[in-house]
Amino acid sequence: MKRILIICLVLSGFSYSQNVIRFSQFNLAKSLYNPGALATDAKYSADLVYRNQWAGVEGSPTTVAFNASAELMDDMAVGINFYNDRIGATQVNSVSAMYAYRLLFDRRNYLAFGLGLGVDNISSNLAGAITTTPNDPAFSASYSTFQFNTSFGLYYRNSNFYIGASIPQMFQDIVSGPSKGMRPPLWHYMLATGYYWEISDRFVLNPNLQLKAVFNAPIQGDFVLRGITNNLGISAGYRSENSLIFGIDYTFIDKIRVGYSFNYDAGKLARTKGMSHEVYLGLGLPYYFNKDNFSTRQYIGRKSGFQRNYKRRYHRSKKR
Repeated sequence: MKRILIICLVLSGFSYSQNVIRFSQFNLAKSLYNPGALATDAKYSADLVYRNQWAGVEGSPTTVAFNASAELMDDMAVGINFYNDRIGATQVNSVSAMYAYRLLFDRRNYLAFGLGLGVDNISSNLAGAITTTPNDPAFSASYSTFQFNTSFGLYYRNSNFYIGASIPQMFQDIVSGPSKGMRPPLWHYMLATGYYWEISDRFVLNPNLQLKAVFNAPIQGDFVLRGITNNLGISAGYRSENSLIFGIDYTFIDKIRVGYSFNYDAGKLARTKGMSHEVYLGLGLPYYFNKDNFSTRQYIGRKSGFQRNYKRRYHRSKKR
């Protein structure tokens, strides 16, 4: 009973303070957190991630997130984000449209500025909750409300390195009280970075780091070391909440990527909480970082830097 009470307290704190989604496979779906990272792994891409956290606890957090992005020009991209985050009787549905503008330095380097605009639906089915006190008035009503939200991000990329910083949510998903609305002291600041180190023609080492910071709260982080050979990726890492990360992913025909990751809690509540599971499905047309040419944006002209190839488009339209 004591363990169950502790878990309930942890879940309660999670629902109010940790209201920004977080995945262990963040390196495969960068634009879920950062609108500046749109279409960075492929000219056209889509990511779908499902996470079941603390599988041993009834009512534990489950999250489904989807992102689709497309590069319109060499210096701009657009995308859409959706996620459903559920914990106990409460859930948040969020959808947003995103835009990224890139400052192009050369054919392999750019700095992107991203902005997202959307709406969140926060709902709670309190009336359906099972309580120890029958007909508890505190759980007699349910609610559902909508609110505007926005995000901002910076993202830098070159041939084998990336780093991004973002504020994924500028308005708090809180229905009422002094913390409702835009509260900069409550913003979650995300930082993600990674490097592609080509050890040999057949093996690439890809370390990735993700940090999340909030004022008056400990910094949370994930470190994932991913080894890539041919189209197979194997990952191992550590989450700051005393959790071990293991994962595997495979890319089919340089366009479809499937991944699985799990977190094993090494703390005192490991048996009670159980493992956390995460499934990833991605589409890239095609993925830039593949076994043959992981550092080249294949569609860019080789003679000079990034450019909008209007002549090529004109000739294509003439042929039609």
